[in-house]
Amino acid sequence: MPAQVPSPIKNIRLHLDLMKIPLSLLITISAVFGFVLKKNAIDASIDATILLTAVGVFLLASGGAALNNYQDRNADRLMSRTKYRPLPSGELAPGRARTLSVILIFSGLFSLYFINNNKILFALGCAAVFLYNGIYTPLKSKLFFALIAGSLCGMIPPLIGWAAAGGDLFSIRIWIIMTLFGLWQLPHFWLIQLNHSADYQRFGVPSILRRFSTRQVEKIVFIWIVNFAVMLLSVPVLRPGTGQLIGWLIASTAISLVIAAFIHIFLSGGGRDYHRLFTHLNGSFFFVMITVIYDSFISA
Repeated sequence: MPAQVPSPIKNIRLHLDLMKIPLSLLITISAVFGFVLKKNAIDASIDATILLTAVGVFLLASGGAALNNYQDRNADRLMSRTKYRPLPSGELAPGRARTLSVILIFSGLFSLYFINNNKILFALGCAAVFLYNGIYTPLKSKLFFALIAGSLCGMIPPLIGWAAAGGDLFSIRIWIIMTLFGLWQLPHFWLIQLNHSADYQRFGVPSILRRFSTRQVEKIVFIWIVNFAVMLLSVPVLRPGTGQLIGWLIASTAISLVIAAFIHIFLSGGGRDYHRLFTHLNGSFFFVMITVIYDSFISA
């Protein structure tokens, strides 16, 4: 389908859609989260470093998302939840997405490198792009276990933030946080598959639903959410100086998430709202990260 010529405002919106702005912002926040876990309080002397880290990760995440759209453009035409994206709908030409992705990815990588000529951050950025666009995206329609590469990619942004703040890459603290991100990503993916099960089953896309029944997957999701919630309780411990109020807010968030998951999966009868639970899961993690980041700034 030939690309249409959109108005200037719509053209901007279409390009922002390619960049998956909400997801890219969440990834950026996860990098800032990793940064503040190392630097308990943010002051003027490190404002430039955290800003450059955030900008670099945002550009990198946006570029990876645009490239993902380019790579998935043919498969996206077949699925109801993705067929209206800018490329499969024909509203933007594939070449636009390819060019945008290259510009954003290289801008992000060099932004990270220019943080004190940090080759480690540059390498971590390259690893994230390789895992997401080089392994996960091309293999997710062929191999069930491609999901592992996607999860590993999602664990890198907090490590980038931690390393930008001068943290040791082999510190047990950051590896526990990375494990937390890994625990979050799997139920995140599985809830998408449950919510759009018809698409996944119609086109034979590898998913957990081809290995287990819907009811079994729901129970697996619940177990993983409980594990994730328990791991959330480690955040105040891993950040020395966390106040009692912040600790209670995080604990309350973890408990409410488990309660919500239990209600959705075990008490909602046949009308389960997977999207609502998906939103609660992501919102809970977002709230915890924002709370810790906010506490770091007001503690300066």
